[in-house]
Amino acid sequence: MIKIKIGNGRWETDIRFSISESELCKKLEAIHIMEDEGNQPSVTVTGIYWPEEFSVLEGRQVDLNEMNYLAKRLDSFDDLEMDQFLIGISKLDEPSLKNLINLTFNLDRFTLAQDVRNYGTIGRAYVLNTEGAVPANDEDDPKYAVIGKELIDRGLGEITSKGLLIYDSASPLEEVYDGHTFPPYYDRSDFVLSVTLEYSGRQELLLFPGEELAIRKAVARLGAPSIQNCRMCIDASPLLADAMTERMESLLRRESLYAVNAALNQLEHRNVNWEKLAAVAEFVDVQRLSQLTVLAERLDGFDYFPAVADEAALAHYLVDNVGKYSLDPAMKAYFDFGGFGGQFAREHDGQFVNGGFVYCNDRAMSELLEDTMSEDDGMTLGGM
Repeated sequence: MIKIKIGNGRWETDIRFSISESELCKKLEAIHIMEDEGNQPSVTVTGIYWPEEFSVLEGRQVDLNEMNYLAKRLDSFDDLEMDQFLIGISKLDEPSLKNLINLTFNLDRFTLAQDVRNYGTIGRAYVLNTEGAVPANDEDDPKYAVIGKELIDRGLGEITSKGLLIYDSASPLEEVYDGHTFPPYYDRSDFVLSVTLEYSGRQELLLFPGEELAIRKAVARLGAPSIQNCRMCIDASPLLADAMTERMESLLRRESLYAVNAALNQLEHRNVNWEKLAAVAEFVDVQRLSQLTVLAERLDGFDYFPAVADEAALAHYLVDNVGKYSLDPAMKAYFDFGGFGGQFAREHDGQFVNGGFVYCNDRAMSELLEDTMSEDDGMTLGGM
């Protein structure tokens, strides 16, 4: 969390980061600044509430989009990482927001040894910080004492209020942020898709669903004339199976990223079962966003049996999970599961898809969807 006071002439307002794009716009309006994707205004920092180490920014002009990105980085830090960052501020030659952002990617340069009983604890803390891991039970390994003594003998240790800092000022920080496009960063886990935009060798990562203004700002940072000039690639989709991710990539090629984002925002508000929607989308062979939203509204018109790959597995699922098909355990050894599953699939016009088995459980629903799909692309329901 970052809390500061910003000003524009005689107008001032308090602002807490991280903040949504819409709330950021409201804060800027409060000090009579209008922001859009092509106008990235700088404001003056007129006061610092937290962290107090940000006092180095007071009186400076700052880009609030940079401040917001920095705050999202800090929101993910644990206590030790935050201490490393705050100590690191004092080591920067120029405490610009660009350098502060780069500092968040260089915490391995700032070892804070909070257990300084001996050289071994210092050396082990240093290895853990710079290499990311140490064996669980090797505290007594003599190599750590050798490392710790060498660090102290080289004069790299400094007592601070947060512990013993090990820092080599002769080694410059790695520049991850170039001052133009923000380095890829997953600041939340509740996204459906992450998409990389690329233009003229630069890249920006966007998480969807999100705010439309975030897309427009990313395009502006890339220097692209429009979203149509950017190459788009889905990087991750934690809620969607591979088949649905491929389908979403196809939709991105057919329709605008803004439309995809709007549709995902709409679906998010419905608390969609993405696993089932993906299966039904394959069953119907969705080709347009309009079809996807229709299906999301009518998922109850379909039955979906997950992890069912063939007729025998389908029959086992029905016998084990659907009361009217229950079977005496003693009879299972003699039962034709494959035959029963095949008959059920044919009778219900169902289809095996990635992840399971789907069929439409409402004839009126199937007729409605037939009409909806045929109006767009001549699509028909998978097994019908």
